[in-house]
Amino acid sequence: MARPRLERSEGAALQFPVDKAKRETAADIFGQSRWIWPNRHHWDIANSYALFRKSFQLGALPLQAPLFITADQSYRLFVNGQFVARGPARGVQSHWPYDEIDIRKYLKKGRNVLAIRAYNPGRSTYQYLSAGFAGLLVAASWGKNHIVSDATWKSIRQTSARRDTIQASMQLFNQEHVDLRLETGDWTAVDFDDSSWEEPTSDRVWNGGPWYSLEPREMPMLREEEIPPGKLIGSGQGPCAAGYRDVRDVVALRYQEDRSHSATSSPAELIKISPVPAGEFRSYLIDLGKTVVGNFTFEIHNCRGGEIIDTHYSETIDQNTLTPDLVLLNHCRNSIGDRLVCRPGDAVHVFYHHYGFRYLAITVRDSAVDFQIALRFRRVGYPLQRNGSFLSSDSDLNRIWETCAWTQQCCSLDAYVDTPWREQAQWWGDARVQAWNTFHLDGDTRLFRRGIRQIAEQTTPDGLTYGHAPTMAHECVLPDFTLIWMLTIWDFYWQTGSTEPFLSHEAQIQRALAYFRGRVDERTGLITYDERYWLFLDWTDIYREGSSSVYNLWLLLALEKMALLYRKTGQRQKAAALESWAGELRLSLSRLINDRGFLCDGIDRDGELIRKSGIHAQTLALMVKLKGINQKSVISDLLLPFIQGNSAPASKPSAYWITYCFSLLSEMGCGAEIVEFIRKHWLPMADHGTTWEDFQPCRGEQSFSHAWSAHPLYHLMQTVGGITQSAPAWREVIFRPLFHDKSCRTTIPTPHGNIHSHWQKCGDLVEVELVLPEGISARVVLPGVKRQISKGTSRWQISGRKQASHGCK
Repeated sequence: MARPRLERSEGAALQFPVDKAKRETAADIFGQSRWIWPNRHHWDIANSYALFRKSFQLGALPLQAPLFITADQSYRLFVNGQFVARGPARGVQSHWPYDEIDIRKYLKKGRNVLAIRAYNPGRSTYQYLSAGFAGLLVAASWGKNHIVSDATWKSIRQTSARRDTIQASMQLFNQEHVDLRLETGDWTAVDFDDSSWEEPTSDRVWNGGPWYSLEPREMPMLREEEIPPGKLIGSGQGPCAAGYRDVRDVVALRYQEDRSHSATSSPAELIKISPVPAGEFRSYLIDLGKTVVGNFTFEIHNCRGGEIIDTHYSETIDQNTLTPDLVLLNHCRNSIGDRLVCRPGDAVHVFYHHYGFRYLAITVRDSAVDFQIALRFRRVGYPLQRNGSFLSSDSDLNRIWETCAWTQQCCSLDAYVDTPWREQAQWWGDARVQAWNTFHLDGDTRLFRRGIRQIAEQTTPDGLTYGHAPTMAHECVLPDFTLIWMLTIWDFYWQTGSTEPFLSHEAQIQRALAYFRGRVDERTGLITYDERYWLFLDWTDIYREGSSSVYNLWLLLALEKMALLYRKTGQRQKAAALESWAGELRLSLSRLINDRGFLCDGIDRDGELIRKSGIHAQTLALMVKLKGINQKSVISDLLLPFIQGNSAPASKPSAYWITYCFSLLSEMGCGAEIVEFIRKHWLPMADHGTTWEDFQPCRGEQSFSHAWSAHPLYHLMQTVGGITQSAPAWREVIFRPLFHDKSCRTTIPTPHGNIHSHWQKCGDLVEVELVLPEGISARVVLPGVKRQISKGTSRWQISGRKQASHGCK
């Protein structure tokens, strides 16, 4: 975590910078509240759960009942026994986020009870930086009714939750193991007896360290909905591995046993468990149909007590043996699972952490009598709206588009996450693609803007941003992602017309640029590899050491976009400085162009030219219009043969990076080639239900729910739909539809309203319609139609003969 920038005047004490407006607002809300936690905030909090209750009387129901709440690290809120919400959004303690929730519909006249389960991992993860303190903070004021978190609450450390469980992955929180025999009933219920619970520690005022200021979460609460818990597709039985009653890792335990299943088919809402011999297990495999994100509620009925229920969440299975895919001790150490030990009779348990997965394996042990498991599943996600749409007469393209849209939904939580499965980290190279997805699907910029800020707030001493934030992953500083972070500030301006992020983060931009200036090799004018950091570039064999052409081209793009923003904000001298640097860099790169007009991949540490000329370098060189590049040869001899499947270069773009190839080829009018490549490589993903980390990911190790490869969402809208943004804030678009198959309807949301396009083949004609909201014009590029500027609603008829001339140039 980057420390807050400390400021002081001469001779004064160090001060934490605080936004006064936010402080005053938070002070009005939480001024009388205290951070509370049972048995001290900073003692023995590793992987700890705490329970809180507060009862209050209402003589009449308020028209609205806003409750302000936050916790470090997180909370789950129940009102009168009903689940309400989870939060807060990820953040940093120096300006910790809080939530505002209207709980009016959960209240009643008379006695009411707030019940809160809170969690603190006591360590940092890929989405959280620990400050060594745990706490809950609550406030509400409805007329004469006032609620504050203080010593009048009831609280308890949840001793039924085992503390020493293994991490669910290297990036995530710990597995949740709960022994219901140590609990005494539904602690969320109004009539629960909490008389034995203790008074919480309440010695931290609302803005006491480490929470020096608070701020609203800056985006909506996550959308929660119950959906069917899937279909039971397999069952199995076998001997338990040794020591099964006392394990830290239920997934590693399961790995030692027979994990295959015999096929079956029934709803998963109610699973009837038959007794098994001592030392054996029964297992049940559930398929949710596609990747979903959320958590299960287990309702247990008629238990003897002591039955063990283990879970394992996976994305893929072996279809022949119905065995969940699992690579134990892989890089990310995936062990996503939980344990529940039953108490006699009936019980209900809501598992705390939400995961992305498709398959759930339930393993039941020590079951000596018949009992039942009723499953409920609560899906969770950012409330994306379907303001954009794509509907083609080609059903394959529709399936791919819907798969991409669903993947983007799964990867939109309290931040853009790479995958909801093994990491849930706000990787910023991924986020750039996800923002483009969101702009075409919804138009919402809030996740994107908040992420830009969070990336800016965690840096190395020399100015590089971390690859994701907030995070403890010091091995995940990617210099190229710092450049992409700068480009996302441009992307925000391009989408909205606003330079606010640029002005807000200009100091960090300058710090990062100073780092890159310090890496320039005076002999070549190119920046060089820094072995302290991870130069990512792509998941492929790209040249990285020495001076990489791809790396330097990203710098060139960033320099020129930042210079444009400096000019846009009237800072001409700063713009001129970056333009001069960019000019020098262009000249240095041009020296790497070979006789064929291809850019070589770089220069090694000894100054020798790397003769290879890969797709990545040529793509970026054409994007920046590098002088000396033979565009015709690069397209016809390298890019198109690869896209058409006629060549297999050693350094193939990944399913993520190929979006840049698509964007370039789309500008060249190569929509048909793009669409066929997408059909071939994304239909298997559509069959699975979400897009993948790469074209052939390793099952059980790599992700099958990665939105960085969900970009066909906007590429299909740009090619077949024909709509490509060509000016900031969507003030202008290029309209050039690809008449693929019989028809297509496309809607794209913009800051000015929705753009609609529709074309349909009618005999030997194509009927074309474009509807633009006020404030947007279109440069129309249609076969056989004179180039023109369109506004409002326009219609054309294209002859079949002329359609053929509309293609890749």
